[in-house]
Amino acid sequence: LIKMIDVIKIIQTKAFARQDGAILGAVWIASFAMTMMSVKPEYGVLGLIANVLTLSTPFVLAKRLKSFRDYALDGIISFRRSLFYCVQTFFYATLLLTIVQYLWFRFMDTGAFMNYLMESYRMMLQASNIPAAEINTLIDAIMMMKPIAWAAAFMVTDLVVAVILSPIIAALMSRKATKQQTIN
Repeated sequence: LIKMIDVIKIIQTKAFARQDGAILGAVWIASFAMTMMSVKPEYGVLGLIANVLTLSTPFVLAKRLKSFRDYALDGIISFRRSLFYCVQTFFYATLLLTIVQYLWFRFMDTGAFMNYLMESYRMMLQASNIPAAEINTLIDAIMMMKPIAWAAAFMVTDLVVAVILSPIIAALMSRKATKQQTIN
């Protein structure tokens, strides 16, 4: 038999994913802001905190999924529903972060960030023995990127992370009903 799509379950999962996407998005926005501020030498320690926040992503998502599973679903959630929740949560968090990044690159002073980025690329490319003319051409292309292009580049990275982490987190957090739960 083909299972019917349960619209109520989809609506419920999306509602929790929106809320938890806002939480994950807030973590990412804090990390992004600290990263942008850490390019100035006097705020260097913020870069470390930003990295810790970024690395906390799977743990934040797993904790939120566990809360959803235990609070709303009595401790039972299928892999498919877990995966749907994770993908939706990543989507909403990415949407929030992308908007903030666009606004940052559009309206904030990005000079320090661009200089930091330019020097980082220059050192990396020089270490690869790439000719100076090609390095300068690449640096010029990067410097000409529009705010929407920067936000889109970060968005793609976030979506790749979602594709990699979602099935892993969903597999770890899904729970089947026990025989005792099935009887009741």
